[in-house]
Amino acid sequence: MSKRTQLLGMCLLLFSVLLAACGGDGSSGSSSELTMWTWKVAHIPGLQAIADDFKSKTGITVKVSAYNPDDAYRTKLTTAGQSEQLPDILSYWSGSQWDLAASGLLQDLTGKVDNSWQANFLPGTYTKSSVLTQSVFDSCKKDPKCTYKNLKVGQSFSVPYMAGQAYFVYANKTILQQAGLNPNTLPKTAEEWMDMMKAVKSKTGKAGLVTGVKNTGVLENWLYRPLMMTSCGLNTYDAIYNGKDSFANPCSMRVLNWMNEIATNKLWIPDILNTDIDPGDTAFSQGKAAFDIGGTYTLSFLLQQGMKASDIIPFPVPALKGSVYSDLKIGAVSLIDAGISQNTTHFDQALQFLKFMTSSEEMAKFAKIVGDLPAVKISTDPAVVGPVLPGLLKGISADSPFNESQAMPKTDMQNVFDVGLQQFITGETTPSALAQKTDKANQAAWKAAGGS
Repeated sequence: MSKRTQLLGMCLLLFSVLLAACGGDGSSGSSSELTMWTWKVAHIPGLQAIADDFKSKTGITVKVSAYNPDDAYRTKLTTAGQSEQLPDILSYWSGSQWDLAASGLLQDLTGKVDNSWQANFLPGTYTKSSVLTQSVFDSCKKDPKCTYKNLKVGQSFSVPYMAGQAYFVYANKTILQQAGLNPNTLPKTAEEWMDMMKAVKSKTGKAGLVTGVKNTGVLENWLYRPLMMTSCGLNTYDAIYNGKDSFANPCSMRVLNWMNEIATNKLWIPDILNTDIDPGDTAFSQGKAAFDIGGTYTLSFLLQQGMKASDIIPFPVPALKGSVYSDLKIGAVSLIDAGISQNTTHFDQALQFLKFMTSSEEMAKFAKIVGDLPAVKISTDPAVVGPVLPGLLKGISADSPFNESQAMPKTDMQNVFDVGLQQFITGETTPSALAQKTDKANQAAWKAAGGS
C-alpha cells in the first residue's frame, strides 16, 4: 500500500471520527431533523411557519404532523411509546401531561426553563399547569385512580403554547351595520348589548344571539358566571356557590332577570335548545345571528368555517349597570403543552426549538395564522397579530377575580340550575322560581358533603 493511500485512509478515518463526535448521536449539531406531533390539524400551518423560521436560523428541520381525532391521537402516542417510536416533541392537553410523565414518556425539564423564559408566559399558565403544584399533587394522592403519584412537586415536563378562556362574545360586523349600528362602538353594559340584539331583530329579522345551549352547562358557565361575578363581586360570588348566600341575592337576580329577557324577547336563534357548541358557532359564521358566546378558542373555528376576520369583533361579556366590577377581567389558562419525548436522540435541539417556538415573535405569527391565543405574551398590534386577536388580548388580565375564586359548585345544584336556565327559553320557569329551587338543591348538596 502506498504512503498516499495510507494517508488518504487515515484522513477518511479521522473525518468519520470527527463527524460522529460532532453530531452522530443526534444530541447536538445543526444537521438533525426533529419531529413534532399534534392532534390539532388547524395548527399545522402555524407550527410549520415556526419550524421554517427555526430552520432558517439554525439549519435544523422540524417536521410537524397531526393525527386526529383526539382518541386516535392518544392511541397513537400509547402505541408509539411502547415501541419507542415517539416523535422528538409532542403536544398534549395541559394538565394531563402528568400521566405521560409518570409513564416515562417525557423528558424531565425541571430547571431547564429559566426565569427569563418563564416570564414570557401569560400569568396563570406555566406555573399553574406545567409545574406540578402541591395542590394538584395532594389531589392526586387522594384519588385511587391517579397515575402520577410517583412524580414530585415542582417537577416540570413541558411548556404551554396555547392558552384560552371562555366569557367572550363575538359580533358580526356586517349584521350590525345592516341594523344601523356602529360596529366600532362596542356595548359598555349588558343592557346596551341587549338593546343591540333587539335592534338587530327589529331591523334585519335575524336572531340576536347564539351559543351551544343544547350543552346544559353553557348558559351557566359562559353567561351566568361572568355576569354574576361582575354583578356580585368575588366574595359574594363564592358565598353563593358555596352555600353561604342565596341565588336569590339581588345581585344574582339581576343576572337571572336579564338572561330571562333574552328568551322573552325571542332573541335566540330558532331551535336554540337543539343547538350544540360547534353548530352554534357555525350558525354565527353563516350570518344567522349577530352575536355568539364562546371563548378565545372560538375564533379559530370561525375562521375555519370561512368567516372573514374583518367581520369578527370580540369583546368580554359586558357587566350589568351598577355591578361591583364595571368590566370583566378574564384570566387565561393553559390548553396545550409541548414536551420532549423520553426516547429522543436530539434533546438539546428539541429544547432549543421549544424555547424558539414559545418566543413572543413566533407565537404572534402562530396566533395570526391559526387564530388561537398563545400561552405567551404577544403584541396587540393588528399589523402583527391580525385584526381580531387584539380584541381578545385586551380582555385577558392577570387580575381576573376568577383567578382568586374559591367557589366549589356542587354537581347536584348545577344539574338543577342548568336545566332551569334552559327552561327560561321554553317559559317553564321564572327567575325567582329557579333561584328558590337552586338554593334548595345547593343547601342539600352542601349538607350531604358535610358543609353548610
